[in-house]
Amino acid sequence: MSSIAIEEPLAAARTALAAGRLTEAEAACEARLAQQAADPRALHLLALVRFRCGRGEEALRLLERALRADPALVAVQSDLGAMQVMLGHPEAALAPLRAALALDAGHIEARTNLGNALHACGELEAAEAEYRRAVAADAHHGRANLSLGNLLVQLRRPAEALPFLEAARATAPESAAVHAFLGNGLRDAGRVEEAVASYRRAIALEPGQAEASESLGLLLKNGADYAEALPLLRASGKPYAHAQALECLLRLGRHEEFFEKIRGHSEAEATNLHSASLAAYASWHLGRRDPHPFCPDPLQRVRVMDVYTGVGADQAFLQDLIREASQVTAIWEPRGVTTIGGFQTGGNLFRHGYPALARLERDILAGLERYRAALMPTSMTMITRWPGTLRLQGWFVRLLTGGHQHFHNHPFGWMSGCLYLQLPQRAAAGEGAIEFGLESGAYPRLSERPSPTLLHQPKPGQIAFFPSSLYHRTIPFRSDEERLCIAFDLLPP
Repeated sequence: MSSIAIEEPLAAARTALAAGRLTEAEAACEARLAQQAADPRALHLLALVRFRCGRGEEALRLLERALRADPALVAVQSDLGAMQVMLGHPEAALAPLRAALALDAGHIEARTNLGNALHACGELEAAEAEYRRAVAADAHHGRANLSLGNLLVQLRRPAEALPFLEAARATAPESAAVHAFLGNGLRDAGRVEEAVASYRRAIALEPGQAEASESLGLLLKNGADYAEALPLLRASGKPYAHAQALECLLRLGRHEEFFEKIRGHSEAEATNLHSASLAAYASWHLGRRDPHPFCPDPLQRVRVMDVYTGVGADQAFLQDLIREASQVTAIWEPRGVTTIGGFQTGGNLFRHGYPALARLERDILAGLERYRAALMPTSMTMITRWPGTLRLQGWFVRLLTGGHQHFHNHPFGWMSGCLYLQLPQRAAAGEGAIEFGLESGAYPRLSERPSPTLLHQPKPGQIAFFPSSLYHRTIPFRSDEERLCIAFDLLPP
């Protein structure tokens, strides 16, 4: 067979893929694979097609087959890492991306993808370093500039972010996403009028653009322009924006419409924890049955288990956990979290491979299964759509004198919890306790009654389990001691 005949299906596949003709591209790839089943280039292209069609797991398997045929394909390693990040597996992305850069340290796409993976893992300093290396190699690389700018905005350094976001706009002036993210940088830099113009430009380029619609809607909502904010938040389609649209209905006094929207929820909305929290709050204050299916009456779903409360071996194990967790880098009052007067680790505490933490992970998963079994049978989405594969995200919190956490919840989790390692012994009653509630104080006032709360004074070795939609806080303590705990989320399916 001539080389021209071999290349024709691949050339046709590339052309069709670039034009968005996915069925045609798939057929061309399969034609080539019928000739040579292990052709790594055809497997790579077919993976890109399948990913564009929403068949992400198939795409991953195709890329893995391509790498078995030729492990030195840098673009395949890079795309495998990028897909893992987009499918919610950033830790699995690190190995192929580092392999790509070991093969070609100047591969900017792989460098940017590695930054994205580290960003998603919570390793923000390492992500920033990779983005800066990518931009240093090519100052006009749009995606590297955009990624670095977005990270700097997240780190509350908008003035530093703007040159990178503007460079991304210069590279892609017709990209709605770039205008939306530039708007975020301008907003956080206090240049609100320019931010609004950037958001409106994004929406003009792409009506309903998710980031711009959400951000502009939130600006209007925060300015008490609820009626104008409502359609923008609805157009976004993002879970948080949807919940904010529901809150606008409450603020406009449209209570019946609020409950109708929740009762008529979509399949995806059944796992929107932003909305679940708001529904629990509104239902209690308005005297209605909570219609959100995720976890009605979340205060009733708190469970505390005495897991390591014995003497001897249990106490030694808690000390092992303290020693291991203390070896992981922790940040003082990290941005974006509610820890005040203390340190908190980033990333996932359970991925460091320490033996005591590995045992804790197994014990938490066993406790979660006991929690689930105790609630069955039930119609709660939290239980009926329980993750098939249980994955934990964990972090270590070390609070010093006066340390506390404001009311918050974990809307990107499923179930949450905390193992208490060490608690202040000389604190006054209630200090250092965990308090659960239905709000953070930001919701509209719907009745004269105070929201209900539940206070628990934990003991070392106890694990508290609760729905991730439930608000909770740590009460400040005044004694000159430390409060140590390992918090965790069970990740969604």
